[in-house]
Amino acid sequence: MKKSIALITTLAICSIISTAVAADGYKTVTIIERPGYFETQGDVFDISAGKYKFVVINKSGKDAGFVFNKGPNNITTDKTSMKVILLKNGEQGDFTLTLPKGNYTYFCPIIPTPPYPVRVK
Repeated sequence: MKKSIALITTLAICSIISTAVAADGYKTVTIIERPGYFETQGDVFDISAGKYKFVVINKSGKDAGFVFNKGPNNITTDKTSMKVILLKNGEQGDFTLTLPKGNYTYFCPIIPTPPYPVRVK
């Protein structure tokens, strides 16, 4: 019974955010946007430098957005933003970035969310 619960928990966590490496060398990170927060395995990603494909799924119940910025706690939405996407409720969007070592932040500019840090090692 304990093994079944552990397996179900593990599968649930993997469905919330997953990282996989595609044939093109991009590691895929999936993030689900909810009302006021993003489903992740924690507030801090520790990932290695490289090529990433981010898949963002909007399950917030309303139109939302996703902004990815360089720098810790950088919640600006301007020409310095690395990526900005707008998603209608139920939509999925994706983008690719090559990330060198450093600190980054993502957040929703439409539905108030806390800034989520990403540390690239």
